[in-house]
Amino acid sequence: MSRPILFTLLVMVLAAILLPEIALANKFTTIGGGVSGEDSHKLGILKQIASYAGLFFILLGILSLLTRSRFEGFVGMQKKGAPPSPAPYVLIGIGALLTIFFFV
Repeated sequence: MSRPILFTLLVMVLAAILLPEIALANKFTTIGGGVSGEDSHKLGILKQIASYAGLFFILLGILSLLTRSRFEGFVGMQKKGAPPSPAPYVLIGIGALLTIFFFV
């Protein structure tokens, strides 16, 4: 490629990266204040989301413990002679922490 084409390409890439950021700058400052409702209602929704995510992590951890030597690509896979993977226990721990948030 010739030099003018490379320079034009560089200017176009920089414009594509920088110009939308300037155009959207005012929108990003209002995202935090855009949710309306009572604080207790919003906290209740966050607690439900955390509890569902926690239950999903716990079920995924239990499933990976039960299928440890069956599926090669799964989270808690254990090969013969290898030490057990800590991934299922980490998933269960994260799930427990998220589920406990529901009761706080």
